Amino acid sequence: MKPARDLTSLEVLEIAIRSEMDAAALYRKMGKLVKNKDLKARLAQLESEEKKHRVMFEEIYKKMFPETDLKIPKKSFIPIVTTALSDDLPMKQLFQAAMEAEKVSEQFYKDLAKRSIDIHGSSMMMYLANVERGHYDLLKNELEFIEKFPEYYDSEYFNFGDDMIHLGP
Repeated sequence: MKPARDLTSLEVLEIAIRSEMDAAALYRKMGKLVKNKDLKARLAQLESEEKKHRVMFEEIYKKMFPETDLKIPKKSFIPIVTTALSDDLPMKQLFQAAMEAEKVSEQFYKDLAKRSIDIHGSSMMMYLANVERGHYDLLKNELEFIEKFPEYYDSEYFNFGDDMIHLGP
């Protein structure tokens, strides 16, 4: 992907919308593949956040370019996301693809924040960069858990083999 500074505002919005669409689709795909209810809920939350970002960018697009039809790029600018959406990959690779997409999105929004000429635009882009970083961290934690406990995502309710009891306050 070109650095954000080499893109027009129109291109930035089109790429951002595509990116949010792809992220939502990837989380939806992952959510369908897992059985664990907690993980399924976290993936649904991530999908919901990406959809909100898409709507926000579409609204900005309509305000900035009311006479221009939205032309969303046909494919992702992150090759691993294209592969993850089209191929049957193991769960670990889907998490890695999602993490890569979040990392690229974070950097893209940081670049836009630096490029922005007004405080509102810069603040909004830094907020989105931080949200994407949070998504990355959540995915990283889940992936580490899956690596330690491979059956985690494949069982509706996961426990450590013992009935857990609460001790303490």
